[in-house]
Amino acid sequence: MVARLTRRSLLRASGALASLAIAPRPAPAQVYTADSISQAAQNARRAVGRLAVRADALLRRTVADGPTRDAAAVRRFRTEQVALARELADVLNNRVSEDDWLLIVPTSELDFVLAMRPLVIRIAPTAPEVEEALKERLPQIEPLAGDSAEDVLLTMVLALLGLERRVALFEQLRNDRILQAALRDAAAAVKAQRYGLAALELERVMRAMMKPSCIAAVQENLGEAAVRRLYQALIVRFVPFVGWSYFDALLLAAIYFNRDTTAPVLR
Repeated sequence: MVARLTRRSLLRASGALASLAIAPRPAPAQVYTADSISQAAQNARRAVGRLAVRADALLRRTVADGPTRDAAAVRRFRTEQVALARELADVLNNRVSEDDWLLIVPTSELDFVLAMRPLVIRIAPTAPEVEEALKERLPQIEPLAGDSAEDVLLTMVLALLGLERRVALFEQLRNDRILQAALRDAAAAVKAQRYGLAALELERVMRAMMKPSCIAAVQENLGEAAVRRLYQALIVRFVPFVGWSYFDALLLAAIYFNRDTTAPVLR
């Protein structure tokens, strides 16, 4: 009996060992150390993180300036964006290698960055590109007869992305269910002077514009060069590194400018 039990125990033990040999072993956990990421990249991540907080603050101040019916909000945005953009350009062009840029991209914007890869686009603007963007005037929209607030907002988005308002493209975008809903809610928030909510809805609009179907519509109607212009307009506002705060503040400033001049439909 003892011998039988011993043999049975041995069989069970050998079976368990065989199962362990066949079963896949868990991969070892990836361990990051101070040496696995260059010191320059670590410092750049911290610097860009601090500047991203400043971009958020710029958006909050632009939101707070919304109820005013003069040019104060626009002037404040145009003034405060200068130091922010120049400091971001300095970090990315002078203090960290291009090979380390992806380490600085937040995970929330990684899909946006990877979508540009087939076009081989530089994901950070050069200092001269930033200076050129800082000189650009806000787009002044002349609404067409019958344009709704949503139409004006979409026209403004296209203008800030360096795109023409062509009938076929415009209709294709306006008929996109997700983009249409975002435009409707953003326009309603603007007209109600709920500019904090408007800022959230404008980010939703921009994320909808970045959907593959909307990018495909731009390429189909305006060509690949237009898609490059679109991405470049976002890169020069550092969307890959600070998210949408800076670009949304620009969009809000353009809304205020047009609301008080040529587009009373936004009031």
